[in-house]
Amino acid sequence: MMDISEKKFHRLFSFSMNKDLKLPLGALSLSKDFTNIDRGDLYPLVSKSADLVEAVEDNRYYVKKGYSERLFGQFFHYATYEIDFNGSAGFSFNIKSLRATLICDKEKITFTCGDIKEAYPLSEPLEKLIVSLRPGAFDVYSHKNNGAYFIKSFECEAFKVSDSYEEFKEGYVTFILNEGSCITGGSFYIDSGVNLADIRPLTYEDGSAILEGGKIFLTASIRIAKESFQGVFSWVPGTKDFELIGSIFYDAGDSRWCNDVAASIVYNRFTDKWNLWVCSFSHGHILGYSEFDGDPRYGINVIDITLVNKKGEDESISTFSGAFGDEDPSFIYDKENKRWLMAVCRLDKETKKYRYRFYEAETPFTGHKFIGEGYEGEETGGSFVNIEGEIHFICGNSFKEKSNYRIYNKDGMKNAKFDFPDGGFRGWGTVIPVKKATRTEYYWLTFDRFLGSEYNWSYGNVYCFKLIH
Repeated sequence: MMDISEKKFHRLFSFSMNKDLKLPLGALSLSKDFTNIDRGDLYPLVSKSADLVEAVEDNRYYVKKGYSERLFGQFFHYATYEIDFNGSAGFSFNIKSLRATLICDKEKITFTCGDIKEAYPLSEPLEKLIVSLRPGAFDVYSHKNNGAYFIKSFECEAFKVSDSYEEFKEGYVTFILNEGSCITGGSFYIDSGVNLADIRPLTYEDGSAILEGGKIFLTASIRIAKESFQGVFSWVPGTKDFELIGSIFYDAGDSRWCNDVAASIVYNRFTDKWNLWVCSFSHGHILGYSEFDGDPRYGINVIDITLVNKKGEDESISTFSGAFGDEDPSFIYDKENKRWLMAVCRLDKETKKYRYRFYEAETPFTGHKFIGEGYEGEETGGSFVNIEGEIHFICGNSFKEKSNYRIYNKDGMKNAKFDFPDGGFRGWGTVIPVKKATRTEYYWLTFDRFLGSEYNWSYGNVYCFKLIH
């Protein structure tokens, strides 16, 4: 059996996300004159001035007089909407109970939402307006030197209801163009945010990564200006070839599509169903679980979850019940002992630091019995990893030491070795064995705690290592 703690992980590459990857949801087509047809209605007029004069010419949409407001597409509370324009243009965002508008001219951006009206002065005119949504906020970006840069967040407390299915199910977004202006392009999409964290592969029940078409599949927390949500990526192991293929939201029975993260997703071949554990930050920072048939990897998906009941104050810290602060779950089927193993990162009431607790059960979701715990420290981001048939548990640790990772197996705990450490604190122990041609390679995907915005949870940059063996 290979002891990966005795070998060194070699840095292959590192990078930082900055809204680079996109899951397309819609786009403007400006090659045909949609203003002057009677068979079809690409972008229906929602409102207009009485004196509107408009045209589509040379792949541009012009408003020569008055103003127009036309349908762009669906509203989604974590989507990003962008237009390329000259002059004065913007969007309206419409849900069941509320409407918000954001208009950009050469001097300022004007935001309205209910009784709120706010103007933000610009230091220079924009030619690309990018608005990334989250419940209750509209984060504005533009482009410079081939990259996105942040401008301003506009907030509207009343718009926090936009994560409710009843509010957004018929929601829509329009593009608005004022006199003497033109639009040269536009699209909307889910993007990869300003950083990634909590990276973990989707696996079969034995811990082996799901490999299809030369790619494996990963969940990761997409960090945005504030908050985060669950992204799904495909990856050609050992390369920089990542693709954003989906996003997952979670409904705990209240019809809200919530941005919970740190999922552990297993395809259980015994039942031909997907099994999931996730940390529900939106419902008290406790765990939730689900079993379902549909493939969660592609497009926008919602998963109905059951929350683990909160534990009572008199219960042991080792009791398997929903403690406030529980996070970073991982589970695997132990074929040798015919048991499901479960790891929960739980806040120790005495040390006030996180420490992994381990459980076993006959099913993935019920009947868990406490079997042990990790060493004292500040553990995080652990995953069960199957290495040559033996189950390991690998996690991050320590706010005081960079690149402090723990590798647990039946012989105890050892630390990982790197040639060029990631430089972070409390990264994730995401080691992924991948069978390639005649050999098995071991990759490690982790992240640091470098902030992508002023928001405390906007870290981190991504690092890829490969075991030297």
